[in-house]
Amino acid sequence: MKYQEKCECCGGVVTAYTHRLNVPLVKALRKLVDYFEKYHLACNLQKSLDLTHNQLANFQKLQYFGLVYGAKGGWIPTEEGIKFIHGEVTCMDIVATMANQVLSYDHKAWETHSKEPMAVNISDIDYYSYKRREEYQAEKSPQANLF
Repeated sequence: MKYQEKCECCGGVVTAYTHRLNVPLVKALRKLVDYFEKYHLACNLQKSLDLTHNQLANFQKLQYFGLVYGAKGGWIPTEEGIKFIHGEVTCMDIVATMANQVLSYDHKAWETHSKEPMAVNISDIDYYSYKRREEYQAEKSPQANLF
């Protein structure tokens, strides 16, 4: 994306940036959803999850996609984030930001971007992070494995 605006007040240049929903972000989201479903608490990423440096440094980008939000004490997945991990909803694969604000898909900055954003399912990005129904059943029914 090659889009910039000049501030009328100070003359500063503000640049638009794109962010892609990628495998490391989806894996980090999966870990957060697993944590949240187990403890029902906000998660301190560094203390509670085993994330790579890349995942920690870029985790906040999941906010741009509407999949997580920062809360007192850590991060919480949104309802959309949980549904995305379960494979129940899609999410756009690219978002654009400018001055820490997410740009709408009809913003003129998108005219300078070479690839059209598209809705993707979790399995399109990372098949192994997709929580299938069998996994949830196994988590809910540990007694079934006693015999």
